[in-house]
Amino acid sequence: MKKTVLRYRVKSLLMIGLGLCLLGCKKFIPENRDSLGDEVNYSLKELNPILGRKTIYENITSVGSNTSQPLEFSLVNVRTFKGEPATALTDKFPVKVWTKEYSGLEKSLAEIESKRKIEYHSMLEIGQKSGNLLFWESGNSSFVKTIPDSGYMFDVQVENAGGRKYVRNLRLKPYKEMAYVPSIYDPVTGVALNSYVWPSHTLNLYGEREPISGGSIHIFFRKDEDNKSAGNTLAFSFVDSLNNPIDPMLFNNTDWDNLIHGFERKLVDNKMVYQVAYPMPLIRKTTRYTTQDGQLARVAFRYTRIGFNGIRQLSEIGLQFAIYEEGHWEIQVRFRGETPKFADEK
Repeated sequence: MKKTVLRYRVKSLLMIGLGLCLLGCKKFIPENRDSLGDEVNYSLKELNPILGRKTIYENITSVGSNTSQPLEFSLVNVRTFKGEPATALTDKFPVKVWTKEYSGLEKSLAEIESKRKIEYHSMLEIGQKSGNLLFWESGNSSFVKTIPDSGYMFDVQVENAGGRKYVRNLRLKPYKEMAYVPSIYDPVTGVALNSYVWPSHTLNLYGEREPISGGSIHIFFRKDEDNKSAGNTLAFSFVDSLNNPIDPMLFNNTDWDNLIHGFERKLVDNKMVYQVAYPMPLIRKTTRYTTQDGQLARVAFRYTRIGFNGIRQLSEIGLQFAIYEEGHWEIQVRFRGETPKFADEK
């Protein structure tokens, strides 16, 4: 009986001791607190967007293992290089924002526009949770400082429950706007370096005397500033070496109905005209109308004819391009020196 009581007392004392030990150790268990490490930073310290284009800078933040997430990012002290408030970047301007996904399969302008709405945004914004930087297309060089000017500076505030820090003196030095690409304009001076560009590729083009190279084909982008009619259009036209218009229908193997993502196609004064939405392409997404990376629109003007030795050949002029400004645009293809032969060889 005495041995049983002794065992019970020893067991009780051990339990009490263990409990006291746990209570005593509790104060030494570290609390799980948020922390903000010094390694939070931006890998890109200078932004050089082109005015008139929406540009997103993604995955440019580095956080490190000593920083707790989520983080909150905000822009502070947006200023000119001289330290004055940069109201051009912080004032709000109207921009078109997608509310539904663009597929490239839309059947009308109304269907495209139903997926966009107008919102007011500052030209420079930051993703609150991601830290991504966004430069909207609303500016132009009439009121935004561009290279070679020293441009703008800004700081980014980064915070969580563990504290706050600043990434200071990030730079913004935009290039001047270029309404279309390939462009004839110098992005620094804004001066036209030429009046035309060249095709992206050519295939089996023959004139009366010799083959036609891509270098002898000049392509002009023209915006009709006097046309104030509603909507936006894009027209394609062709001119021979004597400055005479060429009937677009001579390009008899061209898929005119699916050349671009345009609508209400019609032939007017030897121009193939479409109702369109801008920019073109609307977003960076691969569709039947774009290059493989989705960055540029892609068109091909094709025709077939019986060539030498009675062989039918496919001829083609290709162009990859983008247009960033709304309006009534025309892309004109001019032949210099030789005009293509569309008739079969006899």
